[in-house]
Amino acid sequence: MKKKLIVSGCSFTDEQFQSMSAPDYDCSFPKWPELLAKKLNMECVNLGANGAGNNYIYSTLLEEITRTPKEEIGLVLAAWSQVNREDYQIYISRQPTFSHRDKFHKNMVWRNKRLGRYGDLFYWIKDTLRHYISLENLCKRYNLPYKQFQMINSFEGYLNGLWKTDFEIVQNLDNPAFKKKYDYNKVTNNDLVICLNLFLEYEKIIDTKNFIGYPPVKYIGGHTIEDETLFNDDGSNIKNLNISEYDKHPNKLGHEKIAEFIYDRLG
Repeated sequence: MKKKLIVSGCSFTDEQFQSMSAPDYDCSFPKWPELLAKKLNMECVNLGANGAGNNYIYSTLLEEITRTPKEEIGLVLAAWSQVNREDYQIYISRQPTFSHRDKFHKNMVWRNKRLGRYGDLFYWIKDTLRHYISLENLCKRYNLPYKQFQMINSFEGYLNGLWKTDFEIVQNLDNPAFKKKYDYNKVTNNDLVICLNLFLEYEKIIDTKNFIGYPPVKYIGGHTIEDETLFNDDGSNIKNLNISEYDKHPNKLGHEKIAEFIYDRLG
């Protein structure tokens, strides 16, 4: 029997991902978790969901790990998302069929928002850092091999003015009044420094040997997986690795590069 590779993440991980701005683009190619599982000769359990935030990612990993016989688990991977995203669950009267369904609770589904969380950016970062630590403690409790990493930037996009979705941008190409980014309202005059110091403070607590790229911020010497696989050195996108001009999600080649990058850092 093959061991299980258990993975959760956002749209960069979702095996059912479909492009909103390029709906005719064929996204049926294997995503990086499936490619990585093949390299590891494992069975892939892909829990990723489009738009998911870090509460979804942690919660789905927690549920899967606790309900799976531990001898069946070969590796756990958390591909963390943006801190500004909010996840919550609701009950619906019919059995859901889409990727945000709760695997273990009939009629419970996940919903998410890109914006609108209570608290502020500093709280959202601390909440994500606590998820890092909680996943680490969960896996160590059961003596499970694991790695975690930021798949995409955690807070920089929000701090610099969050880009609106590729779908919104494409729908408004002919609208001169359309703003492509949301405004960021500063909390202090040193927001970036406070954010960076939070990651540096938790570096003393987190097991960085099992965190690829920690601290996951280029300003202080780390990286995200997206940084290292889909961006040029100047921060621009490598165009042949994206779905389209406006949809910057990885295409088939992009997912292959992500899988190879992670595989090389599992030792």
